[in-house]
Amino acid sequence: MSLFKVRNWWKTQCPTIGPAYDSFSLHCARLCIEEGEKDSIVVGSHSGQLCIYRPSGGTTNLPDLDAEDAEGQLNQNSAPNEPFENVFQHADVILEVQLAFPVLAIGSGKFTTTNKTDPRLQLAVLHPTKLCIYQIVTIDGLADHGDHTLLVTLCDHPLSQPAFSLCHGPFGGVKGRDFLCVQHLDGSLRFFEQDGISYERTLATDRHIPSPVHYLQRVDCFVTVAPSWVLECYRYQDIAEALESLRRHDPIWSLCVGEYALDLQVHQISNNESVIVILGENNVLCVSDTGKVRFIKKLDYSPICFHTFVTGWYWEPGARLMLAVVSESGSLLLYDSDQIIWSAQLADVPVAISRANVTGLPGALVTLGATGSLTIGYLGSEPQLFRVPALNLAPFEIARCQMELLELEREIRAGVDPSDASIANAAAERDVKVVVTIGEETIPCTHPTNIPPGVATEMCQLSVTVQVEPKLEVLQLTITTDLAVGCSKVAYLFRDVVAHSTERFDVWVYPAEQTLPATRTVTVYCSYTNKQGITRVLQKEILLPLKLFLKPCQPSKEAQYKLTLSVVSSTPQNNAVGGLGQLFPEFTSDGSSTTSALGLQPIGAGDGRRVTIVAAKNTNRFRIQSDELGIIALVLECLIGRLQGERDSESDGSYRKDACKVAISGVPSISGLLRSLQTHCEIRKAVKQLEQELEITTGQMRLFERRFVVKLQERSLRALDGILMLLKRNHSSVAKVCLQLKTARHKMKLAQIDLAAILHLFHLCYTHTANAPSGAKHLDHLTGLLRHSVIDSTEQCYEEMLLPVVRFLDQTGPLKNTSEQQDTFDDAFFYTAKQNERGDVDVTIHSELLQKQLQRLLGRVNDRFVTTAKVSGSGSGRNSVDFEDQPLPEAHNEETEEEDEDNRIDNRADSDFPKLGSNASEWVNYEKMSDLPL
Repeated sequence: MSLFKVRNWWKTQCPTIGPAYDSFSLHCARLCIEEGEKDSIVVGSHSGQLCIYRPSGGTTNLPDLDAEDAEGQLNQNSAPNEPFENVFQHADVILEVQLAFPVLAIGSGKFTTTNKTDPRLQLAVLHPTKLCIYQIVTIDGLADHGDHTLLVTLCDHPLSQPAFSLCHGPFGGVKGRDFLCVQHLDGSLRFFEQDGISYERTLATDRHIPSPVHYLQRVDCFVTVAPSWVLECYRYQDIAEALESLRRHDPIWSLCVGEYALDLQVHQISNNESVIVILGENNVLCVSDTGKVRFIKKLDYSPICFHTFVTGWYWEPGARLMLAVVSESGSLLLYDSDQIIWSAQLADVPVAISRANVTGLPGALVTLGATGSLTIGYLGSEPQLFRVPALNLAPFEIARCQMELLELEREIRAGVDPSDASIANAAAERDVKVVVTIGEETIPCTHPTNIPPGVATEMCQLSVTVQVEPKLEVLQLTITTDLAVGCSKVAYLFRDVVAHSTERFDVWVYPAEQTLPATRTVTVYCSYTNKQGITRVLQKEILLPLKLFLKPCQPSKEAQYKLTLSVVSSTPQNNAVGGLGQLFPEFTSDGSSTTSALGLQPIGAGDGRRVTIVAAKNTNRFRIQSDELGIIALVLECLIGRLQGERDSESDGSYRKDACKVAISGVPSISGLLRSLQTHCEIRKAVKQLEQELEITTGQMRLFERRFVVKLQERSLRALDGILMLLKRNHSSVAKVCLQLKTARHKMKLAQIDLAAILHLFHLCYTHTANAPSGAKHLDHLTGLLRHSVIDSTEQCYEEMLLPVVRFLDQTGPLKNTSEQQDTFDDAFFYTAKQNERGDVDVTIHSELLQKQLQRLLGRVNDRFVTTAKVSGSGSGRNSVDFEDQPLPEAHNEETEEEDEDNRIDNRADSDFPKLGSNASEWVNYEKMSDLPL
């Protein structure tokens, strides 16, 4: 935003009110209708309206800026600090006529030879299918009637093709005459030299995208920008040559502009040089008429239009080239060559800008809006000064910031009424009702997946029904699933939804990877904007059938990771849970409900990965064990849900009629989570290196291609063999890196799924832990941290996004331990490395800091569980006889485990953190909460 504003001096509205104007609709020139006149403003619209304005500056007792004592008159006739502005008068319009065709371009000059002594200029108006030449005739009024102006048609030239732009000039160096050149949409040029004499020419290169054409009078050439973004200069004599054999088709010089030209203007700045100024989408280029670049100005904004002019006479040494560029934000920037000298803010964003010498205001800025708002303004307004606030250079204090944050949270809680949210949610539920259902039957999957072709996969149908009560303009439905779950279509958009209507769409959901997802929950989001203009979002969740991802297999006898679940029913008479056949009827073919061991294997897993569920013999306890930690989460989530009586898509509720409480008597070792974080970090680092290598190889490919084109233009056939060899080798390198990058990205996706599953497993264990202390608020913070959503953006990895959250929980809130000494070396090292000018911080730094902080945080929580379990003196009370007749190994001796636990607690007194290389015995922790590995 500029400090200055362009003051309005005169303003009017053209007859056509609507978006019927562009950068070619404005033309300012002296038409020589009467002696001593100023510039006239000619405006043509796409609706056919042609208007000629001649603003006057002395009708409202306003000062004439041409006079020497203009400043004194301004002080006498206008109040101080009050900008003067002319009021539109009816006499300012000298002509207003409705033409039969749209006006594409306007030009003025000596286009006829009827009377060489007549100083009046003619108007050339370009229509889509013809070119018309008009003469402006003024008829003197009689008595009290004023003069009036007529538009007389001198001649019109029909065009064989639709027109695009118009240019004129003394082609061939003639004197006293101006010829016309019309550019068609296909890029061909049609010249009109003498009365009734015309011919058509086609330039050498293809012209699928037309651009403006201008004439250079000093060198008798035409300049235009080709569709290949190359500025080309053609000599007029070569274009006008009648014989094809004698005509030169190539331009005399060319220059790569590198972007589309929004507009192009030419000026002569000295006796021996003319310049071409090109306004691109991102740059302004100034090129001499010999093809040399004078300057390139890179724009940090999006330009809309521009106008160039020369101050002074071009034969004088003090002549300067000025550029006025309008940005999309409505700012007017004035450049002296490539140096900005002024900036001001326009009232509206124009589509065309020009400069005119009107009565009372020399060098006026004329702007035309997209809807026909014609304005004449001037520079020189006073700036809108403001005081820059003082910088807060106080040192950053974490304790003070935390206090301020707590105060703000208290203010937010005090100012927000929870009842308002409930009322708004209830209103949203009444306006739009969303029903999500899963089909009971599954069919063979027909969508592409990453599962091997020989494995039979199935898919199920997800149906979403939306009942809309009010009328809605836009209704959007979005389906989100786990990364390992595929969906045929994830988003639907409904427009102009009528009231009391029902919309429905069906999608297919199927397993997309060989591994198990972290969760089988599918979330459907419904977003819409109500009649009050408030956006509402509804959320519905549903569970996918478990048989889409798992198949029964032989239970395993040994496993590295084990968890034990205890079930306590709310009613003593229903304390019996039943067998696994009643909990998982879809995996028991014989229909037996007393199955005590069940093995489940992921679909498409041929490497022996499995999860085993064992039911205790005499008590309501279950054991889940597997050699892989990531695939336990889905089975554990399903088992907890079915034990608590939750319904899903494939169960009718027969397996459980009452709600019960599930307690998990253990938490997996932290080393498994840290190991998964380390794997994810290494794969992320490999992907980043491959992306950098791909960027280097593609840059080399573009360099070789440009070199090949240069050698091809030079027709150096011997050098082509070496370039072709380099191109082939570089192409092979690019293809190899692309294949490696595709494989690495797939590995990163699998690592994200595995890490999300482990996080979800920890979330379930901490949520249903058996020895949680009463009123433990830290569990809410911890379960909120362990979410099963691992996302890596292009700029930040998951570790970098999670690290500030873990550090905040480690230093504040209920998870903080004041007895521990905080290590600030990591902070200093991290921020010093971040400010290093060599580049971004390595992903490994974030991963190491996150692992250290997460290990400290979870270890502190486990210590609290151990303390609570010892104080209460409660154990699992589990008898090893419960599992002795099962196909799994017997439980460990409790006395031996208690002795080992005491030794481990004593060893932990010498070290704060456990080592990552934990052995397998540390994972067998399903006996007591006191056996947690720390």
